Amino acid sequence: MKYSYKLSIFDFKLIKDIYETQSFSEAAKLNNISQPAVSKRVKEISSNLCDIFLRKNKKIALTNKGKEIYHFANQTLLAYNDLLDKLTSDFEQTIVLGSDISYLKTFLSTIQKNLPEHHKLSVQTYSNSRSIFEALLNDQIDLGIMSGSYTQKGVLKIQLRADKLTIVGQKELIEAFDNGQETLFLLYHMASSYHNFLKEFIKINQLPTQHHLSIDNLSLIEHEVLSGTGITIVSQDIADRMLTNDNIVISSQKFRDVFIKTYAIIKMDNTYYQDLIPIIQKLKK
Repeated sequence: MKYSYKLSIFDFKLIKDIYETQSFSEAAKLNNISQPAVSKRVKEISSNLCDIFLRKNKKIALTNKGKEIYHFANQTLLAYNDLLDKLTSDFEQTIVLGSDISYLKTFLSTIQKNLPEHHKLSVQTYSNSRSIFEALLNDQIDLGIMSGSYTQKGVLKIQLRADKLTIVGQKELIEAFDNGQETLFLLYHMASSYHNFLKEFIKINQLPTQHHLSIDNLSLIEHEVLSGTGITIVSQDIADRMLTNDNIVISSQKFRDVFIKTYAIIKMDNTYYQDLIPIIQKLKK
């Protein structure tokens, strides 16, 4: 026996795999090496340390010393894998983003592209700004994007953009509206600051309050406008997405402006505060 001879993590795994699969060839496959390489390694261990395996009734059995090595290999590999899991978990950290689907369509790709190295993104969707703000306060999310006016000490609130409300729809429907004809309005109706801005826009511009279809989902409104169901009032960021369709246009009428402000919110004691501030700056328009 050569007392200076050392076994590696690879050796421990190889020994474990040979005994548990009862096959040198299967152990070779599990470790992505050839069967002759497995046999050669076992012979080296036997020559330099001790015999580990013996054949017994056509089965691969363990010698007494082999049993000690096998049990030690199990404990060592378990500890090794636990350590790897911990290091991997620490190495790749998860940032949780909370917002509604409409804002995510605008900002998600930019956030993803600018994530720091070894960070990944998890997304939670919410229906209104209050829910987003509460999720931030309860540490359910690290970064929130919303339009609400909520604020609290210890929460940094950064304005990303201010989009004016506008009326959009398919060409023929917008032309009918601009000519004073009755046109179906698809209006976002949800207990939210966005809905409050819409009501203000309708009021100050003396828009029709009849012939409305209330929908609680902005994505569904986008879909229905593109389908020609009706026209809608949305902020410019949403309108810009819809205008990529050649059949969608903005009303030519002049309206008194109402702006919807979009904010990023983050707790100042958040673990990822320093990582997120540069990303937030890239979101600003």
